[in-house]
Amino acid sequence: MKTSMCWLGAARLSVLALLFLFCCSDPAEDEVTPKEEEETEEEFSPEDADAVLEAFSFTEVTKVIGSVPTVANTSLIKTSSKDTIYTIPGIKDLIRISHPESRPVKGIFFAAKGSSFYYDVRIDTEEKSDTVSVIIFEIDPEKIEEEISSGAVEVPIEITAYDDNGQPIDIIERILTVENPSVDSCNILEHSWHWEWSVILNMKDSLVNLNARGETYPNNFTFKDCCLNTYCPKYDANQQPYYDVEIPISLFYSIAYEWFEFYSDGLFYRETLERTSYISNPGEDPATFDPCTWQPKIDTKSELVSYYGTHDYVPGDTNIAYRITDDSCGDNFGCGYASRGGQLTTSCHSMFIMHGTEGQKSIRMYTRSTAGQFENELLDRLTFWL
Repeated sequence: MKTSMCWLGAARLSVLALLFLFCCSDPAEDEVTPKEEEETEEEFSPEDADAVLEAFSFTEVTKVIGSVPTVANTSLIKTSSKDTIYTIPGIKDLIRISHPESRPVKGIFFAAKGSSFYYDVRIDTEEKSDTVSVIIFEIDPEKIEEEISSGAVEVPIEITAYDDNGQPIDIIERILTVENPSVDSCNILEHSWHWEWSVILNMKDSLVNLNARGETYPNNFTFKDCCLNTYCPKYDANQQPYYDVEIPISLFYSIAYEWFEFYSDGLFYRETLERTSYISNPGEDPATFDPCTWQPKIDTKSELVSYYGTHDYVPGDTNIAYRITDDSCGDNFGCGYASRGGQLTTSCHSMFIMHGTEGQKSIRMYTRSTAGQFENELLDRLTFWL
């Protein structure tokens, strides 16, 4: 399979450099020495762990008293969050778990470190690649009001995935930071906001559709045709049609990343990177194309698009509208994809843009990059699973 890069318009040199690094570096030689754990002033007590855990709700869940079944860390499963998962109470959020196709995940045991109980949570959906399981959760703002009164609470959590037989597969430890939504302490201006996922919810607040960063949408089909200058389909003894040529073909589409920067002068910049595979030798001349001698060649391409426009956000707003005034597509019809504003809920690390009403609500979730760490944040999103 060949890979070609189709860069549209003027892209940041840092992005090009990162893509070059991503494609050409040896992961075995690029290991980063993990940071030593910082000492905390105060231990997260079992009482604190229980109080925070009680605020969580899941779609299909059982509360279990006791400790989670033990399992060795095998690194079979991964999440899209490197160290810390940021969330805001009162809004549905996702945990996405990558796993080998040969080791399907049926659910997770979800616990706060030191808690006297844990949750047995069934997965809500499996992404189309069949290698990513999705858990939907929500935190009751009233039940956690005291814990986040100072702005945020950091909860050490343990996510233990289990298989169809209920046997633990692997364990992931993360810090879950629950932040109080604020219009004063932090605003969205002058930061890079990286898209994580988009969902559509129905009247029961259940998931109808999910799009997520790095999700692969397969397009598998069988090419059926006749040899040149022959007639088909033919029919077997059971009157079932068959063709001279039946070639299975697998293609894919993926959004590698999307990010925004909103500026204090009312302008914004947005960038998207889409990856897709395609048949590079389709045989367009029917007079000479012979399917019986044709071997499809599958190539891949990446399309980087820059968007420029204006927005109406000022610090303190709970809504945002923006309009694209220019992009790098030129005359390339169908280049890139649209985005729209809506109701805005933010914290110092998370941004949720919601549109629509109950029964047909869409939610998009973005995380803020660390100040001065844009290149590292973008590289994380290209490598994706951590």
